[in-house]
Amino acid sequence: MPPMWFKMIKVLVLLFALFTTGTNAQAQVQQQQQQPQQQSTPAPHIRRPPSDSSEKRYLNVSNSSQCGDEPNQESKSFCTQVDNYPDLSALKQKLAGKFARFFNDELQPQDVSARVGTADDEVFLCRTNRRILYPKKGLKADNSWQLIVNDEEFKQGIQIEECEEKDLPCGYAENFPQRYKPVCRQHFVMRNLASIPNSGQLDVVQDVFKIPSCCKCVLVKNL
Repeated sequence: MPPMWFKMIKVLVLLFALFTTGTNAQAQVQQQQQQPQQQSTPAPHIRRPPSDSSEKRYLNVSNSSQCGDEPNQESKSFCTQVDNYPDLSALKQKLAGKFARFFNDELQPQDVSARVGTADDEVFLCRTNRRILYPKKGLKADNSWQLIVNDEEFKQGIQIEECEEKDLPCGYAENFPQRYKPVCRQHFVMRNLASIPNSGQLDVVQDVFKIPSCCKCVLVKNL
């Protein structure tokens, strides 16, 4: 017959085995109960931004002049450089189709009274600056500023003539009657150009712009 201490050891071993088995079974049950909850939790929905090809661009451009960072802008009525000028690639089909007539190399003369046969001894009373520009922003007929279509592929050239001394006395002012004051005035002609609205969805429209055409000496009555 085995001694008493040996029996006690066997009892302790059996109790330890039962305790360990019960603990493992309880852990497995808890794990199985938690697993369906984890699987049933829906994955977070990530909203992806639209690709560039389908995204619609919107503009919000000031209707003041605000020409780009260029030391000497070439005109008082037009900007040849504009900060953040929009990419017109999305409008290529429309520009090449409906607005194709605006883009050609033939520039129309802006001064209706062409100076033909001017004698060498004639002197103009107002000094002017005449040149050709490809503007990206200009002064409209209502005196507001708007973007103009002009990039490497679609170019709109204009010929302008601006007063060098606008609203200042004409040359030889002392030779005019005392009751009149001769002043140099800027004159304009109106011309349709393909332009870009300053706000809303990026698009191309037709608008009327003021083209400086000549500088004339006018007589203003002294009050």
